[in-house]
Amino acid sequence: MDRKRLAELLSLVLQPQAVAILLYALVSAKYLRGVRALGLFLLSVLFVSVLPTVFVLWLARRGKVSDPDLPRREERFFPYLGIVGIYGVLLAVLVLFDAPPPLLAITLCYIAVTLAGAVISLFWKISLHLAGIAGPVTALLLLVHPLFALLYGLLVPLGWARVVLRKHNVLQAVCGSLLSFGLTYAIVTWVAL
Repeated sequence: MDRKRLAELLSLVLQPQAVAILLYALVSAKYLRGVRALGLFLLSVLFVSVLPTVFVLWLARRGKVSDPDLPRREERFFPYLGIVGIYGVLLAVLVLFDAPPPLLAITLCYIAVTLAGAVISLFWKISLHLAGIAGPVTALLLLVHPLFALLYGLLVPLGWARVVLRKHNVLQAVCGSLLSFGLTYAIVTWVAL
């Protein structure tokens, strides 16, 4: 397998939406029980993974963005704001269903990181792919088990892949990771710990 194909595979497998499913599954399983855990998990997956993906695909199909991967910085602001709105609806529903603080915290993290990414995209491109690993791994190690810190190792191959595919440069990858780590650490410790 050549470098570009390997990079495409890594970028696909380590999609932020897939990592979100793992995060919500593990946090729901730890802090909830039974049907309530399954229900809030499925609801969270709908709003954090499925609906944002459908929204961006719809924008691409309508010609509002050039590519569902949002490679052009100029095209990122409004899609990210729309995604923040979707996450905001999830947060409201979780509050309505009296979800435990860890679920509220990770949802706030998604809102904060995506909103920060939207604002940054007005003047610079930052990697939300890397942010989509760094933040959830930070939440997992704080909320579920410290051994999840080993998953920070995924940042290296994903960063390499994003650079090889010319989606980001090294600084954009590092900054995406640091932004997400910092916001997630602050929000999780403030809301859930």
